[in-house]
Amino acid sequence: MKYIYIILSYIFISNAITAQHKGTMVIDNLFTLTKTDLNSENTEFGAVLTNDNLVYFTRTNNNLKAEDKNESDLDIYQAKLNSDNSITDIKTLDGINTKWHDGPSTVTTDGNTMYFASESFNVKKGFEKEKTPAKIYKKGKIYLFKASKTDNKWSNITPLPFNQINYSVRNPSISEDGKTLYFSSNMPGGFGGEDIWKVSISQNSYGKPENLGATINSNNDESFPFITSKNVLYFSSNKEAGFGGLDVYKIDFNKAHKIINVGAPINSEKDDFSFTLNDTKKTGFLSSNREGSDDIYIINEICRLYANITVSDKETGVLITDAQLNLTENTSAPKNISSLEEVTRIKLECEQQYGLLASKEGYENISHVIEKSVDGGELNINIKLQLIAKPIITETEVILNPIYFVFDTSYITNESAAELDKLVTVMKENPSMNIFVKSHTDNYGSASYNLILSNKRANSTVNYITSKGIAVDRINGKGFGKSEPKNSCKKCTLEQNSINRRSEFIIATK
Repeated sequence: MKYIYIILSYIFISNAITAQHKGTMVIDNLFTLTKTDLNSENTEFGAVLTNDNLVYFTRTNNNLKAEDKNESDLDIYQAKLNSDNSITDIKTLDGINTKWHDGPSTVTTDGNTMYFASESFNVKKGFEKEKTPAKIYKKGKIYLFKASKTDNKWSNITPLPFNQINYSVRNPSISEDGKTLYFSSNMPGGFGGEDIWKVSISQNSYGKPENLGATINSNNDESFPFITSKNVLYFSSNKEAGFGGLDVYKIDFNKAHKIINVGAPINSEKDDFSFTLNDTKKTGFLSSNREGSDDIYIINEICRLYANITVSDKETGVLITDAQLNLTENTSAPKNISSLEEVTRIKLECEQQYGLLASKEGYENISHVIEKSVDGGELNINIKLQLIAKPIITETEVILNPIYFVFDTSYITNESAAELDKLVTVMKENPSMNIFVKSHTDNYGSASYNLILSNKRANSTVNYITSKGIAVDRINGKGFGKSEPKNSCKKCTLEQNSINRRSEFIIATK
């Protein structure tokens, strides 16, 4: 029951929380977290997802090492991740595993090159699958190797040139372009303990390993780096700024170099490490011993979208802080937002398209479409309102700003009432003027339904005008449904539909 409770508590967290912990920024609830079918009674960690839904991970096998009867070997395994996040086809990786510790690994974008860690470094042979003589094998040290896949078989294994028997290099992560390999090592030149390093790769030639510096590394242990396709580095550290054991941190190399603790549910009081993320699939893995032994959890990135909205006078540029903001989804009533600050920030759903309407008495209404988002992030929307002149009176029509109706309703909104008040003023100034209201709908729904709806809207408009003191014999109206669209689009956007959803005020007599 405890396990079920933990999963449910992780899944239902939805709002990101930003805080400070021991001087480090913490952002909670960036991912959902559940256990995977990769786990067994053995230890599992270091899972990475490829673009073709293959999962490579590391697991202890049941064969004890000859030198240590209490320690099992690590092997690299392969599995398939299905669309429902289930795991199938788990098997050991032929051609890679040795009699020593092997894993974890990283794979290039095309899936044909693997870099992996192994204990099997032989200074004479390079890679040794069998037992290595003690003189040329340093027990307990980990090294990095490269392998190639041909006809679905891994072969051509070569050691990386910076392997040395007096220190370890491990936990590799290759960049999307295949030109930079990140890894952790206790090689000389670090800040103490294990550090994060990188090395450039150019046509099978390797540069000199570079330490990532004091922004990332400390006198504690930093390890398990993972670089995403968006150039965000995740890594684990047991520095004091964490919540206990190893915590997962990230740094976005595209922005100011600022370390962020990724918070709960990723981090716990135990060891949390081997964080990997496929940006394309918004899915990745985490390893943790929070429930005892090392297990693998599947993570799904929560898409978060925020709009930062400013409203200003188009001519002067002066901010308008008392404007009304109306946020509308495709099929719901509007959400009224009072613009009480210089910048109004609202949280949006990534998979939803929105219509945004800004209005203020004396200004023209402005509509803005917020499209669906795949990646989320921050939208900066600057709405510039234009002062409006008096209604335009032609020989045949009184032209107002658009009269907006909420989708599938006929009630008069506050913004529409402000426009209709202008018509009331015109009719009072011209007592012989009679008006015929033509009401139109958008293209959603059947013709018969839209005709009924437009008649309701025409009646609502007429009733509002007469409620302001205009005689009932001076104004009447009729609905025309979707029979006279201004925009004859077939698959209309929100903005296109708003043009069709209108009222016209025809001068019957002057």
